[in-house]
Amino acid sequence: MYKYIYNFYEVRIFFSISEINTSSDYLIATTLKENNMKSNKEFVASIVEGNQALFKASQLNVAEYFNNMPDEDALVEHFVGRMVNERMNMVEISNNIASMPADSDPIELQNLTKQANDEAIHFRLVKEVIEHIKGEEVDVAKAIADEEAKPTAKGASLLEKYDADSDPAALAAYQLVAEGRAEAVWNTMADVIEDEFISTRYAKIAKDEGFHSTIGAMKLETLVGDAETQARVEELVSNMRKDLYEISCKNTSHNAEGQKLVSEAYGW
Repeated sequence: MYKYIYNFYEVRIFFSISEINTSSDYLIATTLKENNMKSNKEFVASIVEGNQALFKASQLNVAEYFNNMPDEDALVEHFVGRMVNERMNMVEISNNIASMPADSDPIELQNLTKQANDEAIHFRLVKEVIEHIKGEEVDVAKAIADEEAKPTAKGASLLEKYDADSDPAALAAYQLVAEGRAEAVWNTMADVIEDEFISTRYAKIAKDEGFHSTIGAMKLETLVGDAETQARVEELVSNMRKDLYEISCKNTSHNAEGQKLVSEAYGW
């Protein structure tokens, strides 16, 4: 009899907890709906989905540029811009790490430190590609000075434009959008460039960029728990996408099919 009563209450307790959990889920869903919000995961997933037109258009631009067989001077100039961009990423991410508060999440610090190291490796890999093409060592100091004197469009410039060093949401959005686009672009270069010395290095860079985008997604998911932040991030992302597309068109080609994609997706 005692066992029966115990089991009876155990079952009732189980159902009570289930009812509480169901009620809690309902309240969360109702609150999200009333505030015109998505859950954190849904919000980040919607940005990832929304990025795809930008990524595809950028890939079409890059493929068209390289399929048009630029001469050696144009190729070197193009890759010097990419080399300097990777160095800029390394510096900006390192500055961000250095300014993070003492109570920062150790895993976040570890991930960002890996990204900074990756960017340094990418800088070296692109430098090696330029030296492979030219047959001589690159004067990095001169290359950086030349870029500063006559700057080309670079994705890394958006870190400063959007105050990513002091705005965690802006940094996470940049990682999710810009580094995700970088993965797509480096993969396309690895596919269309026949020189194995170049293509294997660029495939390595693409893989790293995918990880950097994932870091951004993970961080952003922790930051977008209210309607105001979601609206602000949506605006940031919209502006970043447009900036990155314009950078792609300036640095490579302006593919007609890609333009149609972004026009349909974003109304540009």
